[in-house]
Amino acid sequence: MKKTLVCLDRDGTLIYDKKYHLGRTDDWKSKIKILPTVIEGLRLLRTLPNVAIYVITNQPGVAIKDFPLLTLDRAHEVNRYILSQIAKMGGQIDGYFLCPPANLQYVKKRIDYNFDEVMVCDCECEKPKSGMVFDALKTEGLTREETILYVIGNRSSDVETALNIDGIGILIPFENEPRHIEKIKKLNQTNVYIARDFLDAAKFIVEQNKLKNRTHQNTSVRKT
Repeated sequence: MKKTLVCLDRDGTLIYDKKYHLGRTDDWKSKIKILPTVIEGLRLLRTLPNVAIYVITNQPGVAIKDFPLLTLDRAHEVNRYILSQIAKMGGQIDGYFLCPPANLQYVKKRIDYNFDEVMVCDCECEKPKSGMVFDALKTEGLTREETILYVIGNRSSDVETALNIDGIGILIPFENEPRHIEKIKKLNQTNVYIARDFLDAAKFIVEQNKLKNRTHQNTSVRKT
């Protein structure tokens, strides 16, 4: 049986996203709020056999010089804290990966910020590239071929991350990112699901895995 790898976006998927760049001020903990149905959805995902769950998050705020408190160490602290809060509420996530550079397109768009030139690049770990997914696979000692892969997020880049490595992308539309629904529809891909919320995304994954395992069992019987 293949292992299931579920990769989760952070802001707008697990927690409310106010485009705040968590960690840039000392009161960042007070600004974290877990989204509804996240804990219930994580519990449901844990009913799957051989499942691993990781957060993969782009955090270009680290590259912004206007946020001196938002260092790479602080970014890691934020992620560890969020995962610990989720664990206290009954959800279990195996780990996280973050991508701190800002890409050139983001820099050109955010002319209101000053960037650290050392941290500006088109990084292979930045979604929709698949570097962080492969980090998760490596951590689990898996190859892509051994894995059923899902990526859940509130942006088209999350879905595209899955599609770029033949996985299934799940969009959970968030209130401040409505344009991503239309972006997803334009992809015209079959391996895409638009979920109502995190629990709906988890239910979809559970049902998909049942179908895939049933197909695998029927194939095994025919080969025998």
